[in-house]
Amino acid sequence: MLSDLLKSKRCIMVCGSGGVGKTTISASLALAATQYRKRVLVLTIDPARRLLQAFGYSDALLQEGGEPLLLSKEVRDALGVPEASELSVAVLNPKYVIDQIIDQTMSQSKGALLRGTVIYREMSQMIHGLQEYTAYEWVTRLIADNRYDLIILDTPPAFHAKEFFNAPEKIKNLMESRVFQIFLPKTGSWFKSVVSFGWLEKVLGERLYRESTLFFETFLSLRERILERCSKLSEFFKSDTVSVIAVGTLESTPMLELEGLIEFLGKKRIPLQAVIANQVEEASSGAIPEEIRLACGPELLAKLERLREHQNAKADRCVEAISRMRSGFATIPVFVVPMHYSKDGFEILKQNSIKLI
Repeated sequence: MLSDLLKSKRCIMVCGSGGVGKTTISASLALAATQYRKRVLVLTIDPARRLLQAFGYSDALLQEGGEPLLLSKEVRDALGVPEASELSVAVLNPKYVIDQIIDQTMSQSKGALLRGTVIYREMSQMIHGLQEYTAYEWVTRLIADNRYDLIILDTPPAFHAKEFFNAPEKIKNLMESRVFQIFLPKTGSWFKSVVSFGWLEKVLGERLYRESTLFFETFLSLRERILERCSKLSEFFKSDTVSVIAVGTLESTPMLELEGLIEFLGKKRIPLQAVIANQVEEASSGAIPEEIRLACGPELLAKLERLREHQNAKADRCVEAISRMRSGFATIPVFVVPMHYSKDGFEILKQNSIKLI
Protein backbone atom coordinates (compact mmCIF):
# COMPACT_ATOMS: atom_id res chain seq x y z
CA MET A 1 0.00 0.00 0.00
CA LEU A 2 2.84 2.44 0.72
CA SER A 3 4.08 2.01 -2.82
CA ASP A 4 0.60 3.03 -4.01
CA LEU A 5 0.77 6.18 -1.88
CA LEU A 6 4.26 6.98 -3.11
CA LYS A 7 3.10 6.59 -6.71
CA SER A 8 -0.16 8.58 -6.50
CA LYS A 9 -0.04 11.30 -3.81
CA ARG A 10 1.28 14.85 -4.05
CA CYS A 11 1.97 15.21 -0.31
CA ILE A 12 2.54 12.67 2.47
CA MET A 13 2.60 14.03 6.03
CA VAL A 14 4.59 11.96 8.52
CA CYS A 15 3.71 12.45 12.20
CA GLY A 16 4.64 10.81 15.48
CA SER A 17 6.23 11.41 18.87
CA GLY A 18 9.83 12.43 19.46
CA GLY A 19 12.52 9.77 19.37
CA VAL A 20 10.67 7.24 17.21
CA GLY A 21 12.76 7.88 14.10
CA LYS A 22 10.12 9.95 12.33
CA THR A 23 12.65 12.11 10.51
CA THR A 24 14.60 9.05 9.35
CA ILE A 25 11.36 7.45 8.14
CA SER A 26 10.48 10.67 6.25
CA ALA A 27 13.88 10.62 4.54
CA SER A 28 13.49 6.89 3.80
CA LEU A 29 10.03 7.43 2.28
CA ALA A 30 11.43 10.16 0.06
CA LEU A 31 14.24 7.88 -1.04
CA ALA A 32 11.75 5.08 -1.76
CA ALA A 33 9.59 7.51 -3.75
CA THR A 34 12.44 8.23 -6.18
CA GLN A 35 11.87 4.73 -7.56
CA TYR A 36 8.52 5.96 -8.90
CA ARG A 37 8.63 9.77 -9.12
CA LYS A 38 11.10 12.03 -10.88
CA ARG A 39 11.03 15.04 -8.52
CA VAL A 40 10.76 14.34 -4.81
CA LEU A 41 11.12 16.80 -1.93
CA VAL A 42 11.37 15.99 1.78
CA LEU A 43 10.64 18.99 4.00
CA THR A 44 10.85 19.25 7.78
CA ILE A 45 9.28 21.63 10.28
CA ASP A 46 10.62 19.56 13.18
CA PRO A 47 12.52 22.02 15.41
CA ALA A 48 15.28 19.42 15.89
CA ARG A 49 16.12 19.79 12.20
CA ARG A 50 17.86 16.43 11.82
CA LEU A 51 16.79 16.01 8.21
CA LEU A 52 19.74 17.77 6.57
CA GLN A 53 22.11 15.78 8.75
CA ALA A 54 20.44 12.57 7.58
CA PHE A 55 21.37 13.52 4.02
CA GLY A 56 24.93 14.50 4.85
CA TYR A 57 24.67 18.31 4.99
CA SER A 58 26.79 20.31 7.39
CA ASP A 59 25.43 21.92 10.55
CA ALA A 60 26.07 25.35 9.01
CA LEU A 61 23.05 24.89 6.73
CA LEU A 62 20.68 23.88 9.52
CA GLN A 63 19.93 27.45 10.58
CA GLU A 64 19.35 28.81 7.10
CA GLY A 65 16.05 27.40 5.87
CA GLY A 66 14.82 28.77 2.57
CA GLU A 67 14.81 27.21 -0.87
CA PRO A 68 15.06 23.41 -1.15
CA LEU A 69 18.50 21.94 -1.69
CA LEU A 70 18.96 19.42 -4.51
CA LEU A 71 21.11 16.54 -3.34
CA SER A 72 24.40 16.31 -5.19
CA LYS A 73 25.00 13.55 -7.71
CA GLU A 74 27.55 12.04 -5.33
CA VAL A 75 24.99 11.77 -2.52
CA ARG A 76 22.25 10.54 -4.89
CA ASP A 77 24.59 7.82 -6.15
CA ALA A 78 25.49 6.82 -2.59
CA LEU A 79 21.80 6.53 -1.77
CA GLY A 80 20.94 4.66 -4.95
CA VAL A 81 18.64 7.33 -6.39
CA PRO A 82 17.83 6.49 -10.04
CA GLU A 83 19.58 8.60 -12.67
CA ALA A 84 16.28 9.95 -13.94
CA SER A 85 15.11 11.13 -10.50
CA GLU A 86 15.91 14.13 -8.32
CA LEU A 87 15.74 14.26 -4.52
CA SER A 88 15.68 17.58 -2.67
CA VAL A 89 15.60 18.50 1.00
CA ALA A 90 14.35 21.63 2.79
CA VAL A 91 14.04 23.01 6.33
CA LEU A 92 11.17 25.36 7.07
CA ASN A 93 12.04 28.97 7.90
CA PRO A 94 8.73 30.77 8.73
CA LYS A 95 10.18 34.22 8.10
CA TYR A 96 11.37 33.16 4.65
CA VAL A 97 7.86 32.02 3.71
CA ILE A 98 6.19 35.13 5.15
CA ASP A 99 8.65 37.29 3.19
CA GLN A 100 7.53 35.48 0.03
CA ILE A 101 3.87 36.16 0.87
CA ILE A 102 4.68 39.84 1.44
CA ASP A 103 6.35 40.04 -1.98
CA GLN A 104 3.20 38.56 -3.55
CA THR A 105 0.66 40.73 -1.72
CA MET A 106 2.31 44.13 -1.15
CA SER A 107 4.20 46.78 -3.02
CA GLN A 108 7.94 46.88 -2.47
CA SER A 109 7.73 50.08 -0.40
CA LYS A 110 4.90 48.81 1.80
CA GLY A 111 6.65 45.50 2.32
CA ALA A 112 9.83 47.32 3.38
CA LEU A 113 7.85 49.29 5.98
CA LEU A 114 6.38 46.11 7.43
CA ARG A 115 9.71 44.29 7.52
CA GLY A 116 11.25 47.25 9.34
CA THR A 117 8.98 47.00 12.39
CA VAL A 118 10.08 45.30 15.60
CA ILE A 119 6.80 43.34 15.73
CA TYR A 120 7.40 41.80 12.32
CA ARG A 121 10.96 40.82 13.20
CA GLU A 122 9.69 39.00 16.29
CA MET A 123 6.50 37.68 14.69
CA SER A 124 7.66 34.10 14.09
CA GLN A 125 8.20 33.70 17.83
CA MET A 126 5.11 35.72 18.83
CA ILE A 127 2.33 34.11 16.85
CA HIS A 128 1.46 30.61 17.98
CA GLY A 129 0.88 28.38 14.97
CA LEU A 130 2.76 30.56 12.48
CA GLN A 131 5.38 27.86 11.89
CA GLU A 132 2.70 25.32 11.02
CA TYR A 133 0.76 27.79 8.90
CA THR A 134 3.84 28.69 6.85
CA ALA A 135 4.45 24.97 6.29
CA TYR A 136 0.99 24.73 4.70
CA GLU A 137 1.65 27.86 2.65
CA TRP A 138 4.92 26.52 1.36
CA VAL A 139 3.72 22.99 0.60
CA THR A 140 0.54 24.09 -1.18
CA ARG A 141 2.47 26.68 -3.18
CA LEU A 142 5.05 24.11 -4.28
CA ILE A 143 2.24 21.74 -5.27
CA ALA A 144 0.46 24.50 -7.22
CA ASP A 145 3.72 25.44 -8.97
CA ASN A 146 4.18 21.76 -9.92
CA ARG A 147 7.82 21.92 -8.83
CA TYR A 148 7.72 18.45 -7.28
CA ASP A 149 5.81 15.28 -8.02
CA LEU A 150 5.73 14.34 -4.33
CA ILE A 151 6.46 16.20 -1.09
CA ILE A 152 7.17 14.29 2.12
CA LEU A 153 6.40 16.59 5.07
CA ASP A 154 8.13 15.72 8.33
CA THR A 155 5.95 17.23 11.08
CA PRO A 156 6.89 18.10 14.70
CA PRO A 157 6.66 15.46 17.47
CA ALA A 158 3.21 14.09 18.42
CA PHE A 159 2.17 16.68 21.02
CA HIS A 160 3.07 19.48 18.63
CA ALA A 161 1.65 17.50 15.70
CA LYS A 162 -1.81 18.06 17.19
CA GLU A 163 -1.05 21.77 17.15
CA PHE A 164 0.09 21.35 13.56
CA PHE A 165 -3.32 20.04 12.51
CA ASN A 166 -5.08 22.77 14.53
CA ALA A 167 -2.92 25.60 13.20
CA PRO A 168 -5.21 26.90 10.39
CA GLU A 169 -8.07 27.37 12.84
CA LYS A 170 -5.82 28.98 15.48
CA ILE A 171 -4.30 31.43 13.01
CA LYS A 172 -7.74 32.28 11.61
CA ASN A 173 -9.05 32.96 15.13
CA LEU A 174 -6.07 35.20 15.84
CA MET A 175 -6.55 37.22 12.65
CA GLU A 176 -10.21 37.74 13.57
CA SER A 177 -9.46 38.47 17.22
CA ARG A 178 -10.24 41.66 19.07
CA VAL A 179 -6.60 42.74 18.89
CA PHE A 180 -6.78 43.05 15.13
CA GLN A 181 -10.25 44.55 15.23
CA ILE A 182 -8.98 47.31 17.53
CA PHE A 183 -5.76 48.11 15.72
CA LEU A 184 -6.71 47.67 12.09
CA PRO A 185 -7.39 51.17 10.68
CA LYS A 186 -10.95 51.87 9.59
CA THR A 187 -12.19 55.16 8.19
CA GLY A 188 -14.45 56.91 10.67
CA SER A 189 -13.90 54.28 13.37
CA TRP A 190 -13.20 55.00 16.99
CA PHE A 191 -9.62 53.91 16.32
CA LYS A 192 -8.82 57.49 15.33
CA SER A 193 -10.33 58.84 18.52
CA VAL A 194 -8.25 56.39 20.57
CA VAL A 195 -5.17 57.75 18.81
CA SER A 196 -6.15 61.32 19.65
CA PHE A 197 -6.34 60.57 23.38
CA GLY A 198 -2.79 59.31 23.34
CA TRP A 199 -3.30 57.00 26.34
CA LEU A 200 -2.25 53.99 24.35
CA GLU A 201 0.97 55.74 23.38
CA LYS A 202 1.73 56.34 27.06
CA VAL A 203 1.08 52.68 27.91
CA LEU A 204 3.20 51.26 25.09
CA GLY A 205 5.80 53.96 24.82
CA GLU A 206 6.20 56.28 21.84
CA ARG A 207 8.39 54.03 19.66
CA LEU A 208 6.52 50.78 20.28
CA TYR A 209 3.17 52.54 19.81
CA ARG A 210 4.31 54.06 16.51
CA GLU A 211 5.69 50.74 15.29
CA SER A 212 2.56 48.87 16.42
CA THR A 213 0.37 51.27 14.46
CA LEU A 214 2.61 50.93 11.38
CA PHE A 215 2.65 47.14 11.70
CA PHE A 216 -1.13 46.78 11.84
CA GLU A 217 -1.70 49.28 9.03
CA THR A 218 0.72 47.53 6.66
CA PHE A 219 -0.25 44.03 7.84
CA LEU A 220 -3.85 44.47 6.64
CA SER A 221 -3.40 43.05 3.14
CA LEU A 222 -1.27 40.20 4.47
CA ARG A 223 -3.97 39.42 7.03
CA GLU A 224 -6.60 39.12 4.29
CA ARG A 225 -4.38 36.70 2.38
CA ILE A 226 -3.82 34.58 5.50
CA LEU A 227 -7.55 34.47 6.31
CA GLU A 228 -8.34 33.36 2.76
CA ARG A 229 -5.68 30.65 2.87
CA CYS A 230 -6.71 29.35 6.32
CA SER A 231 -10.23 28.68 5.06
CA LYS A 232 -8.81 26.51 2.30
CA LEU A 233 -6.14 24.84 4.41
CA SER A 234 -8.69 23.41 6.84
CA GLU A 235 -9.59 20.96 4.06
CA PHE A 236 -6.00 20.31 3.00
CA PHE A 237 -5.63 17.17 5.12
CA LYS A 238 -8.71 15.58 3.58
CA SER A 239 -7.67 16.09 -0.02
CA ASP A 240 -7.37 13.04 -2.26
CA THR A 241 -3.82 14.13 -3.11
CA VAL A 242 -2.69 14.18 0.54
CA SER A 243 -1.97 11.29 2.93
CA VAL A 244 -1.16 11.16 6.63
CA ILE A 245 1.13 8.44 8.02
CA ALA A 246 1.84 7.93 11.75
CA VAL A 247 5.15 6.57 13.05
CA GLY A 248 5.70 4.92 16.41
CA THR A 249 7.77 2.36 18.27
CA LEU A 250 6.67 -0.54 20.46
CA GLU A 251 7.77 1.02 23.77
CA SER A 252 4.90 1.86 26.11
CA THR A 253 5.15 5.68 26.14
CA PRO A 254 5.52 6.16 22.34
CA MET A 255 2.70 3.62 21.87
CA LEU A 256 0.38 5.61 24.15
CA GLU A 257 1.27 8.81 22.29
CA LEU A 258 0.64 7.06 18.97
CA GLU A 259 -2.77 5.87 20.15
CA GLY A 260 -3.58 9.40 21.33
CA LEU A 261 -2.55 10.85 17.98
CA ILE A 262 -4.66 8.33 16.06
CA GLU A 263 -7.65 9.10 18.28
CA PHE A 264 -7.10 12.83 17.72
CA LEU A 265 -6.97 12.41 13.94
CA GLY A 266 -10.16 10.35 14.07
CA LYS A 267 -11.98 13.11 15.95
CA LYS A 268 -10.75 15.65 13.41
CA ARG A 269 -11.94 13.30 10.63
CA ILE A 270 -8.48 13.36 9.09
CA PRO A 271 -7.95 10.01 7.32
CA LEU A 272 -4.87 8.09 8.43
CA GLN A 273 -3.49 5.96 5.60
CA ALA A 274 -0.93 3.86 7.48
CA VAL A 275 0.96 3.28 10.72
CA ILE A 276 4.67 2.49 10.63
CA ALA A 277 6.09 0.50 13.55
CA ASN A 278 9.72 1.60 13.54
CA GLN A 279 12.86 0.21 15.19
CA VAL A 280 11.36 -3.27 15.62
CA GLU A 281 13.77 -5.89 16.91
CA GLU A 282 14.12 -9.00 14.75
CA ALA A 283 15.06 -12.53 15.84
CA SER A 284 18.70 -13.53 15.67
CA SER A 285 19.37 -15.44 12.46
CA GLY A 286 20.17 -19.05 13.27
CA ALA A 287 22.79 -20.46 15.61
CA ILE A 288 26.16 -18.89 16.31
CA PRO A 289 28.41 -19.77 13.34
CA GLU A 290 30.90 -22.57 13.96
CA GLU A 291 33.95 -20.42 13.17
CA ILE A 292 32.90 -17.95 15.88
CA ARG A 293 32.32 -20.79 18.35
CA LEU A 294 35.83 -22.11 17.73
CA ALA A 295 37.37 -18.65 18.13
CA CYS A 296 35.61 -17.90 21.46
CA GLY A 297 36.42 -19.17 24.90
CA PRO A 298 33.68 -20.80 27.02
CA GLU A 299 32.83 -17.60 28.95
CA LEU A 300 32.51 -15.43 25.84
CA LEU A 301 30.53 -18.11 24.07
CA ALA A 302 28.11 -18.31 27.03
CA LYS A 303 27.64 -14.52 26.88
CA LEU A 304 26.94 -14.68 23.14
CA GLU A 305 24.35 -17.40 23.73
CA ARG A 306 22.63 -15.32 26.44
CA LEU A 307 22.68 -12.27 24.14
CA ARG A 308 21.14 -14.33 21.35
CA GLU A 309 18.42 -15.64 23.67
CA HIS A 310 17.73 -12.10 24.91
CA GLN A 311 17.49 -10.84 21.32
CA ASN A 312 15.07 -13.60 20.36
CA ALA A 313 12.93 -12.94 23.43
CA LYS A 314 12.72 -9.24 22.48
CA ALA A 315 11.83 -10.24 18.93
CA ASP A 316 9.03 -12.50 20.21
CA ARG A 317 7.61 -9.64 22.27
CA CYS A 318 7.76 -7.41 19.19
CA VAL A 319 5.81 -9.97 17.18
CA GLU A 320 3.12 -10.02 19.88
CA ALA A 321 3.03 -6.21 20.06
CA ILE A 322 2.69 -5.90 16.27
CA SER A 323 -0.16 -8.41 16.37
CA ARG A 324 -1.92 -6.30 19.03
CA MET A 325 -1.35 -3.16 16.96
CA ARG A 326 -2.91 -4.72 13.90
CA SER A 327 -5.88 -5.89 15.94
CA GLY A 328 -6.28 -2.50 17.62
CA PHE A 329 -5.87 -0.52 14.39
CA ALA A 330 -8.04 -2.93 12.43
CA THR A 331 -8.84 -0.51 9.58
CA ILE A 332 -5.35 1.00 9.36
CA PRO A 333 -2.49 -0.95 7.73
CA VAL A 334 0.57 -1.42 9.96
CA PHE A 335 4.00 -1.61 8.32
CA VAL A 336 7.10 -2.84 10.13
CA VAL A 337 10.57 -1.32 9.81
CA PRO A 338 13.24 -3.33 11.67
CA MET A 339 15.94 -1.90 13.91
CA HIS A 340 19.15 -1.32 11.94
CA TYR A 341 22.53 -1.31 13.66
CA SER A 342 24.91 0.61 11.43
CA LYS A 343 27.19 3.64 11.60
CA ASP A 344 26.37 4.37 7.96
CA GLY A 345 23.31 6.66 7.90
CA PHE A 346 22.91 6.22 4.16
CA GLU A 347 22.80 2.46 4.54
CA ILE A 348 19.99 2.78 7.13
CA LEU A 349 18.00 5.00 4.77
CA LYS A 350 18.47 2.51 1.93
CA GLN A 351 17.43 -0.47 4.05
CA ASN A 352 14.39 1.38 5.36
CA SER A 353 13.34 2.46 1.89
CA ILE A 354 13.36 -1.17 0.72
CA LYS A 355 11.06 -2.14 3.61
CA LEU A 356 8.68 0.74 2.90
CA ILE A 357 8.04 0.02 -0.78
